[in-house]
Amino acid sequence: MKPTICRTKQCRAGVPSLRCLAVAATVFAALALASGAFAQEAPRAEEVLEAEAEGPVDEAAVAESPRELAGEVEPVEEAQDDEDWGEFDDWDEEDGADSGGSSGGRAWDFQIGGFVEGLIAPRVVRSSASANEFVASEARFRLNLDATHEVVSARFRGDVFADAVARRIWFDIRDASIFVRGGSWFSMRFGRQVLTWGTGDFLFLNDLFPKDFNSFFIGRADEYLKAPSNSVQTTFMMKKVGLDLIWTPIFEPDRFIDGQRLSFFNPLVGEIIGDRSPLTPIEPLFPDQRLRNGTVHGRLYGTAGVVELAAYGYVGHWMQPNALSLTDPADPSTIAGLTYARLAVYGASLRAPLLGGLFNVEGAFYDSFTDRAGTSPATPNSQFRGLVGYERELFPKFQMGLQYYLEYTLEHDELIARSFWPQYEPHEFRHLITLRLNQLLVMDKLEVSLFVFFSPDELDTYIRPRITYKIAEPLAIAIGANLMFGRDQYTFFGQLQQNTNVYARLRYSF
Repeated sequence: MKPTICRTKQCRAGVPSLRCLAVAATVFAALALASGAFAQEAPRAEEVLEAEAEGPVDEAAVAESPRELAGEVEPVEEAQDDEDWGEFDDWDEEDGADSGGSSGGRAWDFQIGGFVEGLIAPRVVRSSASANEFVASEARFRLNLDATHEVVSARFRGDVFADAVARRIWFDIRDASIFVRGGSWFSMRFGRQVLTWGTGDFLFLNDLFPKDFNSFFIGRADEYLKAPSNSVQTTFMMKKVGLDLIWTPIFEPDRFIDGQRLSFFNPLVGEIIGDRSPLTPIEPLFPDQRLRNGTVHGRLYGTAGVVELAAYGYVGHWMQPNALSLTDPADPSTIAGLTYARLAVYGASLRAPLLGGLFNVEGAFYDSFTDRAGTSPATPNSQFRGLVGYERELFPKFQMGLQYYLEYTLEHDELIARSFWPQYEPHEFRHLITLRLNQLLVMDKLEVSLFVFFSPDELDTYIRPRITYKIAEPLAIAIGANLMFGRDQYTFFGQLQQNTNVYARLRYSF
């Protein structure tokens, strides 16, 4: 689901005039000043918020570290509960806004916050597919509102940002939800929300919630890799065992790379295409908006001593439009468009302390049940995906994480025999190795980090270096790069090499 485009008399079709931009700038400034003043006057309900953040009542919302409850470890969501610093989550106290604890003698506790942020990200390689030299150039305003009570709470996370690359003003509501606790054994959150679970670090096996891959590759804060969805989440607890059930009535896919901002390889034409191509942006065919086409997610989790265990289930669609809609199943020239094939996923994960660090293993079976035999070239084949990871603090405030990921495509011979483009199909076994290094310096004001993806079979690489510095209490800067390389232009990271960029991001929080 894309953000809403600004459409006013001064901003027709989402293309802002000078008057529209001036109004937006004025609104940004007024909201920042008003919110900052209000935030100084409003009492903080820190005790209430901490009680909720530590409790098991909102398991799919977000986790601050991989040592929390099973499945809530995605580092990209460390900022989802809207830590003002975004990527400084480990440095500041988490702002968990789902309190169900004491209200300190008040009927309600209110909190307001947010940030103003600027981002610029130019390409550093020449692109034949994209006309724009920048992958990002934007000014963003975030508003966070929280209202907490003993058994109910509400929160709002909304962004408005002027996007110079798309020449539009966007409104993106990331969270507008209500949380209700029914004692110590039951809780429910419904509304628009960002959800996550699983044990991978930037690798998602059983997490079939929407992602925003455009944000991931252009330098936005890590939290923006996860996209929101309109869902109902229920949690049942019994001693050390919990059950999460999440229903999204209207299917919410990934915000995928469609060629409008980032270029990619299109097998239909056999080359990388971007905004210069008449084939972009890619507009897939969506499933009918019926309840039967919604998605259902389930997770059963618990502990056995120091070991955290979880089992997962999902019924819905592939999150990317990787299926073809054909009028003639045997003729690729009759492609009506891309679409989302049906999918079920069954998986499990384990996490436990090991040799002074943390070990995790996760597996998932992707059941493409409309074509289990793998004989349809229009439908993706079933897959098994596995992950093994280990992280440890090697030196004081120096963290290292390693992961090995395997993707095994079933019925691969059938896939190659019947594919319209067999030369572009993935290998039967796709291997991926990741490395994360994080160092905190200067009394934790400076963070130097590096994340590397490398595929030894496809010979492509993605490198994410970043330096973040807390200049003063409300002000932080992040400088980094998204470096993509590949031997072949059709591999996962190789197709993105023309989008290689550097970025700078300045954030003022209140």
